[in-house]
Amino acid sequence: MNAVGATSVGAPEARGIRGLLRRREPAPEASFPELVWVHHLRQQELRKAREEPYGGPAERRYQEFKARFERENGKIVSAYWCTDEASAVALTIKRRPMILPDVVQLHWATNWSTNDKPKLMALLYRCESLSVRVHEVLRDTSQRLAMQALFTLISYILAFSETDRAHESRAVGELERTTKEQLKTIESYYRKAAVRSGQIVYVAGMLLGMVPVALVILLAIVLRFTAGTDSPARIALLCFAAGSVGALVSVMSRMTSNKVSVDWEFGKDTLRTLGSLRPFVGGVFGLITFFALKSGVIALDTLKGTKGVAFYIVFAFAAGFSERLAQDMLLTSTVGVGGAAPSQKRQAQPDEQGEPPDDEVVDSLPSTTPSQ
Repeated sequence: MNAVGATSVGAPEARGIRGLLRRREPAPEASFPELVWVHHLRQQELRKAREEPYGGPAERRYQEFKARFERENGKIVSAYWCTDEASAVALTIKRRPMILPDVVQLHWATNWSTNDKPKLMALLYRCESLSVRVHEVLRDTSQRLAMQALFTLISYILAFSETDRAHESRAVGELERTTKEQLKTIESYYRKAAVRSGQIVYVAGMLLGMVPVALVILLAIVLRFTAGTDSPARIALLCFAAGSVGALVSVMSRMTSNKVSVDWEFGKDTLRTLGSLRPFVGGVFGLITFFALKSGVIALDTLKGTKGVAFYIVFAFAAGFSERLAQDMLLTSTVGVGGAAPSQKRQAQPDEQGEPPDDEVVDSLPSTTPSQ
């Protein structure tokens, strides 16, 4: 008589839109230390197995944890697993769509192998701290090269920790000297690549900040058909856009001559935000220049005696290209309107306390424009 196992009937799955809208529980994640420990258990089972070495329960558990880890962090492209201890280092690459750069990350779990080797632990700490900076600052190929170099160095230290020489002071000293030399080389490469990476992120932020400027230009085109070509509102919008474009061209021209200096360790988000504000600053200076020319605070005239749209756009672009030039021009004009000419006021004598005149105090103030 054959026994038939009872089969439980579950609730039917929802289909169509109802099934798509049903919230699914997220799959459990696996951290790298958990993956390292599961791999260690798999190695222990592999040593005991006499047949089908990759078919036991520990192997299936390892493959499950590996799939969960790679689903969150990307595919493991390089890995070093210690033979006797549950320690490892791995390099993952997570692909991103379109033109977005791939996420390259270094993972490590080394305490089990180096908990009784303080010098090796200190060297690994320096490698790991540098890898964090490389991950946060560098981009694309430079990031991969630096990460691969750090992966090779950590693998070398872990392989050394499994040998008998790890307890010899002389051998540890040689390893320490070699590791520090390699770290110095990697850090030098990191600093050179970080300068260019920070500049690229900053310019990317500026291009993002130009999106609202495109809307301003579109509004100016609409005003051309509704308010006329010489409408002050339309010219003001064009001057704002010209100042923004001037700021963008200024940064890009300085970048080609390596005159743009940014603190790359601020982080990508901070640099991108600061870059997105730069077109707005240039646009404000372009707009102020238009008001100064329109109101007569700055007395400039043309050969024909008429001031068209191009007249204001040229000066607005120059103001956005060099905010310091616009600041000095407006400041000089304001001082000149207040009474005596600036050249006469600079010849004024100091007061009784020996303090310089007020206009010289103003001229000696540092520029408020952030250095690029």
